[in-house]
Amino acid sequence: MREDPNYNTFLHADLDNYKGKWIIIFNDSIIASGEDIQELIEEAKKKYPNKKFMLAKVPEEGTMIY
Repeated sequence: MREDPNYNTFLHADLDNYKGKWIIIFNDSIIASGEDIQELIEEAKKKYPNKKFMLAKVPEEGTMIY
């Protein structure tokens, strides 16, 4: 099974600066962060049209599984 580099970035990156925010990860990098999901998705689609990216919520404490 091939691993998803975006998911690996989420698991291993230092996300302390993003606690409580939504982040978008593309190509092994965090390309956007904030509180408005729709705005983040639109921003990511403008920067990287027709590409798959990962949207994740960084928990303030503990772990969240959706």
